[in-house]
Amino acid sequence: MKTNSSPSLKPMVSAVPPELSERVRIARFLCIFLMMFVHVQPGIAENVYDRDAGFFDVVYFIFSRLLGLSSVSLLSIVSGYFVVASLHKSGFWKLAVSKLRTLVVPLVAWNLLMLALLAVYGLLTGKWHDMPSFTPMGLANALLALTQWPLDVPLWFLRDLFVCCLFAPLLQAGLKRSPLATILAVTLFMAFGEDWLIMQRPQLLLFFALGMWLRIAAPDLRTMERWAWILTIGLAVMVTIFLTIRIERILLSEMDAMVRLSLDTLLRITMAGGFWAAIGLVKHSRLAGLCARLEPYAFFLFCSHAILFNFLGIVFRRFFGNYGSELFPVTFFTLPVIAVVCSIIGLQIIGRSRLLLFLFNAGHSAPQRLLSSAKEKYRTAT
Repeated sequence: MKTNSSPSLKPMVSAVPPELSERVRIARFLCIFLMMFVHVQPGIAENVYDRDAGFFDVVYFIFSRLLGLSSVSLLSIVSGYFVVASLHKSGFWKLAVSKLRTLVVPLVAWNLLMLALLAVYGLLTGKWHDMPSFTPMGLANALLALTQWPLDVPLWFLRDLFVCCLFAPLLQAGLKRSPLATILAVTLFMAFGEDWLIMQRPQLLLFFALGMWLRIAAPDLRTMERWAWILTIGLAVMVTIFLTIRIERILLSEMDAMVRLSLDTLLRITMAGGFWAAIGLVKHSRLAGLCARLEPYAFFLFCSHAILFNFLGIVFRRFFGNYGSELFPVTFFTLPVIAVVCSIIGLQIIGRSRLLLFLFNAGHSAPQRLLSSAKEKYRTAT
C-alpha cells in the first residue's frame, strides 16, 4: 500500500475564533497608539526619570515606560500566534519570502524616506548631526538596523520580527516536542544574546515563542481569559514596583543588568495579560469599535509616527517647550493624535499606487470603509 507523506497529513492548526480575531484587531491599534508615547521626544539631554516626580512626571512615566514600552510584548505574542498557521499553510521558504516583502521592504523604504528628509532638513538648516555615517556599515545600520538602531528607530521591531519568523520552524518543532525546554532556551537567549547581534532585542523572541505556544497548545478562550486575569494581578504588583522606582528616583539604567531585564520582562508579560483582559472588558464599547476601524491604518501609523515626531516635534517644542515646561503635556498628548490623522490621510494619498503600497504599507491596500462612512454621515447630515 502506498503511503502519502504530503503536507495534508500534517496536524491541522486550529481555526482562530472570530471573537479572538476581533480582539486582536483592537489590540493591534491600541498597542501601537500607546507605543507612540515612547517616541515623543522630550527635547532635553538629561534623563527625564532623574527628577523629582511631580504629577505629570508620573503620568509621563506611566504612558512612556509602563504602557508604551510594554505594549510591544502583546504585538509580539500576536505575531507568534499567527505565524504558526502561515508556516503550516505555506512552508518555511514561502513564509520567509512573504516576510521579506512585508517586513524588510518597508523597513528599508521608510528608512530611505527618513534619510531623504534628514538631507533636506540639513540643506535648509545646516544641521547634519542626525545623518548616518556614509560607510557600508553605517548605511546598513541606518536602513536595516544590523548592529544599531535604524534611522526610523521603532522599525527595529520589523527587523527583529523578521528574524523571529526565520526561527519559527525551529521554535515550532521545539514547542511541540518539549515546550518547557524550548521556552527555557529562548529565555537564556534573551538573557545572554544581546551581544550576539542576532536581534536588537532578544527579549522579543520570548514573546514571539509564547504566542506560537498559545496557537500550538490551542487553549479555549475561557482558559486564555483566566490566564490574562491572573497576569493582571501580577501586573498590579509590577506597576507598584515600577512606580516606586520612579518616585524614589531609582534609575533603571544603574541597576544590575540581570535584575533590570528580569523586572522589565515580568512587566511586559503581565502587561500583555492586562491589555488582553482590558480589551475583553471594553470589546463592545465605542472605544473598541474605533480601534477596530482604525486597525487597517496601524502598520502605516507604526512606520510613520517617529518620522513625524522628529520634525513636527521641533515646531511643537518651540511653542510649548521641552520636558519640564508647563505646556509640554500639550505636545505629549497631541502628537499621537496628529499621527493617527496623518496616517489616515497619508495612506489614502498613496492608496492608488501599488508600488507605494508595496513599499510603505507591506502591500496592503488602503481601507475605504472609514472614509466611506465619513462621507455617508456628511451626506446624511446635509
